[in-house]
Amino acid sequence: MGSPHPRAEPFRAALDIEASGDLALRLGTARLGTARLGGARPGTPRPAADGGTWERGVPGDWLARLIEDWRAFDPLILQARLDRLTHLRAEVGGISVHLVHAPGTGPDPLPLVLTHGWPSSFLEYLTLLPLLTDPAAHGGDPADAFTVVLPSLPGFGFSGPPPPGGLTYEQVAELWHTIMAGALGYRRYAAHGSDLGAGVTARLARAHPGEVAAIHLATPGLAAPPKPWTDPVGKHFDEIRAWLAEEGGYSHMHATKPATIGAALDDSPVALAAWLGEKLTRWSSTTADGQPAFGRDQLLSTLTLYWTTRTAASSLLPYWAYWHAQDSALPADDPGPVPVAIDIFGGELVPFPKPPRELAERYFNVSHWAEHDRGGHFPAMAEPQLLADRLREVFRPCRGS
Repeated sequence: MGSPHPRAEPFRAALDIEASGDLALRLGTARLGTARLGGARPGTPRPAADGGTWERGVPGDWLARLIEDWRAFDPLILQARLDRLTHLRAEVGGISVHLVHAPGTGPDPLPLVLTHGWPSSFLEYLTLLPLLTDPAAHGGDPADAFTVVLPSLPGFGFSGPPPPGGLTYEQVAELWHTIMAGALGYRRYAAHGSDLGAGVTARLARAHPGEVAAIHLATPGLAAPPKPWTDPVGKHFDEIRAWLAEEGGYSHMHATKPATIGAALDDSPVALAAWLGEKLTRWSSTTADGQPAFGRDQLLSTLTLYWTTRTAASSLLPYWAYWHAQDSALPADDPGPVPVAIDIFGGELVPFPKPPRELAERYFNVSHWAEHDRGGHFPAMAEPQLLADRLREVFRPCRGS
């Protein structure tokens, strides 16, 4: 997977204007079949905050408003935002990886790689970015500055496609290390990840404890370790089974038949808006009026990026790769030496099961642990200041050492 002489070259992350025009035509002729499924069961109230019941998936009226907003969204606004960033492209082992590179402003910025998950992208971290690179400009200490590397997972956004069967967490971690240590020349760095990115980040620390100073994980998913289990651990896995039975259909589809759902997502913006929009909205924490804690433009930008780069189908492949890889779970009861900070974020409309600390300690050398009632599944979008504060705090011990 590695390359003896990896390089990261500048390039312009340009949205496909032709795809944007085609998108407008398709949105204008959308057939919203969910309207036939909308409405609550008799006697079930309709929540005013999100415009209908979600028990069978996206409500028709909610989806109709999202399609209307997407039709009105100007992709040139997103392009202008992209053009203010420094984009690089690294070719590693035949795979093209897009990354945003943002040098820090401070006496000794710590290199930090941030890894997103699904249904997200590098856009998830853009509001967080200046808080990390220039803390002094945002009321912080310049000694807490980071130089941020923000890659797109293979098959996402402006990165190239992975192999047909996708890449495992371990394989992506090797790509990241080759980019950080080889292409960018960082001999020591830190890492953060959420969702799929937490899996990559955990493997990065396991594989390269000499170069990875510390990692931070946001609400990581953890496999069931060998028994015996304590009562809190047993309760957690009971909650996971119940959650998967009610909410996990998407994951099973991705892991078993990604090409089937991928064909619909690649061809239909309505399918894409429903499949991604439900998760982005329902997994988010909320404002006081029950709306997602991130702005509407964030959702529309994410949908536009997936559509114009035609990566909706390839973004599902990490699930396939994990499902079909042997020994894909982290080994239990053998924590590596790298310090691992974990923050458990809550407040989602559809709550995720939250692992207890004692479970995490069977996998990690836990250095910091904190639980929050907000932030949801996308804390960088929902609570960027909270996440910035946590990253500054947990990585201070590894600066200058």
